[in-house]
Amino acid sequence: MLQARSAEEAEYEEILMMTQEAFRKASGGHSTGEFERNIVEATVAADPNFRRGDLRIVEADEKIVSMMLIIRRQVRIGRAVVNSAIVSPVATRVGYEKKGYCSAVMRDAIIYMKQHDFDITTLWGHPWLYTHYGYSPAMAGPSVAIKPERCNLTEVKDTFTTHPYEETQAKVLTDIYHQNTINQVLAVIRNPEPFEWKVYSPNVEFQTVIDIKGRVIGYYSISQTAPSGRNLLEIGVANTEACNIVFNKLLGYAKEKKLIELICPMTPQHPFARFAFWRNAELRTTMASGAGFARILNVTTLFNKMKRELESRLNHSEFYNKSLSLVIKKGKETINLLINDGEITVSTEEEKAHYILEAPLPSLNPLVTGYKGIRELMEKREVTIKGSRAIAKKQNVIRLLDVLFPKGTPYDSNLPLVWE
Repeated sequence: MLQARSAEEAEYEEILMMTQEAFRKASGGHSTGEFERNIVEATVAADPNFRRGDLRIVEADEKIVSMMLIIRRQVRIGRAVVNSAIVSPVATRVGYEKKGYCSAVMRDAIIYMKQHDFDITTLWGHPWLYTHYGYSPAMAGPSVAIKPERCNLTEVKDTFTTHPYEETQAKVLTDIYHQNTINQVLAVIRNPEPFEWKVYSPNVEFQTVIDIKGRVIGYYSISQTAPSGRNLLEIGVANTEACNIVFNKLLGYAKEKKLIELICPMTPQHPFARFAFWRNAELRTTMASGAGFARILNVTTLFNKMKRELESRLNHSEFYNKSLSLVIKKGKETINLLINDGEITVSTEEEKAHYILEAPLPSLNPLVTGYKGIRELMEKREVTIKGSRAIAKKQNVIRLLDVLFPKGTPYDSNLPLVWE
């Protein structure tokens, strides 16, 4: 049986070389693989969150033949803050593909993440591969599209300047970022550390917007090598004036490059998305080709951390003064939500409940993130509800699940570390 383990510091250079070559070959020569190498190198060398066990490897023939990296971050699910493991990258040595090495390192990583207090893990990858390890599509692909033919320049009242990002601006950019993503499910919580905002790709233009009083009020990053029209990486705005300035800058860029449209990934709740919508930009939400994955690692700790968020959702609904119980079963795991006048007790005791939701992990993942609603999962018979036979009561529990797990636009966005 193949054994995976933590990488030793002395092995880092071999891992970097293997990763770069694997991605170079996978791209058919269109990429040097240096970008993926940089992600690993920067994380193990400078990320204060990194722990040695976060880089997992498998050996064969006295060589490292497969690797995966965990990037430790916290993410939001409403007001809940949970521990997330962002998986990026995963690579197998050229000539050792399709021999089970990637599976070995991934299965080992799931065990490692469960043992080290991670609540959820996310990644972007091939739909046919990661479902084998408990991941399922659970993140959307939201974006804003600025079209030069239908969008016009807006009025900017005060003078401003734009400057390349400097490390001293990390704190104010962090504040703007959190202001913009406060309601974004799976949004990564960033720290005001220079590492958090450092861009490792030379192909990225990272500009900040300075108002007449010298304050940073916005930022935007543009890739010089991304497919035409998909150059935008991230936008941050502190106020309406920043929206005006950034919008005009991007519209001018699109016209200069003769682009049909310029697309930036962001949720519809982002303040720039709302601003751009009223200036004839398009808001889009796609399934992201099923490539945005999540996997719950520890159901009990996750629901305990979500307790206040779930109570808030209840107290903004008709269930604010109800007393009932809901059991959620995932395989052999059982979570009992005891609801009493808007307060929730999370228990693992298998007590008699008013309602029982049986949901396998591939269905529970998108339900918790809001990628799919309970009605969609029921229509496809991915989940079952047991309890009272009364139709009215069944409708009540469906409504309860809609309240507890509302459908939304979960999206983790990319760290500056992985901008390219």
